[in-house]
Amino acid sequence: MSDGLALQTLFAEVCRTLARAGFDVTSARTEEGVGLRVRQESDAVTVSWVPAQELDPAGRADAEYVGIRAALRQALLEILTQAGFQVQADPSKGEVRVRPAPQP
Repeated sequence: MSDGLALQTLFAEVCRTLARAGFDVTSARTEEGVGLRVRQESDAVTVSWVPAQELDPAGRADAEYVGIRAALRQALLEILTQAGFQVQADPSKGEVRVRPAPQP
């Protein structure tokens, strides 16, 4: 299987897994808007989160949502690991990188 096709398959599998776990994956596929975002990169699939303005009606520029990001990151790590993916958190970027599980 080519690398491009393998990444497309991985992307689809990650989206299905997140949808089964209750995440809104429709919004995850867009680069605009808020919520969960899933995107293909050159060697992995990356999952990130963009908060809605309703979480901070004051519109503070320094609103980091550290607790929410940590909880979501942990949930994503657990869900995707249990589904058999190889996952790695990047707290500095607020992302979770997903790769296919190593083949035995």
